[in-house]
Amino acid sequence: MHKLIFLWCHPRSLSSALERAMLERGDLATLHEPFLYLYYVHDGRRRLPHFDVDPRRPASYEDIRSTILETARTRPVFVKDMCYYVSDHIHDDVDLIQRMTSTFLIRDPARSIPSHYRLDPGVTLEEIGCEAQYRCFERIGEITGQAPVVIDAADLAGDPARTLRAYCRALGLRFMPEALEWNAELPDAWRDVSGWHADLAGSRCIAIPRSSSGPGLDAAPHLRDYYDHHLPFYRKMRAHRLAPASCA
Repeated sequence: MHKLIFLWCHPRSLSSALERAMLERGDLATLHEPFLYLYYVHDGRRRLPHFDVDPRRPASYEDIRSTILETARTRPVFVKDMCYYVSDHIHDDVDLIQRMTSTFLIRDPARSIPSHYRLDPGVTLEEIGCEAQYRCFERIGEITGQAPVVIDAADLAGDPARTLRAYCRALGLRFMPEALEWNAELPDAWRDVSGWHADLAGSRCIAIPRSSSGPGLDAAPHLRDYYDHHLPFYRKMRAHRLAPASCA
């Protein structure tokens, strides 16, 4: 099987911008949140705004897993997904954890939570995602015997080239600076969730989202509770942060 790289993230963590850069490389089959269909369609946990369900997409854990592994039989694969989608399954899937190379992208919840709330005022505590991400990080480290790679969205937005250089170096991939720029059209694979990617519509590079300004955690009373709950998990993961690389 070819290299299978997972980017485990949480919503509004600049993960789609990183995914876009990996897609632009051209040497990786890039899968956009395949387990989204497990959480919101197969399990029906809640109705997600800005989501147009494609009935052709696999939705059970087993079918999604099989699709990913089948893709990796023919070429290297990069998967961007959310830990809370699969927290009921992935912790017990030792075989998949051992097959894949797991990496993590984190973002200060003071920034990710208000951004999430603006798109989905009904967002739940679980969907903020930092706790599930940390639990997954711990479990993968326990099984593999080493801490997975962690990058911070602040580094990604502030210094894309050096952050991607460090990320590629850690994964044994060639750094391609040309992949940091792309055409302004959203990829076809994102069409069912295009409403979540307005920040990238018309964008040609990794940058601080245009929607970053706003009322922040004061947008709703419960957002402070969400922040207090998830902040410790973000901080624990940030202790493992991979620093941007030098050009040497």
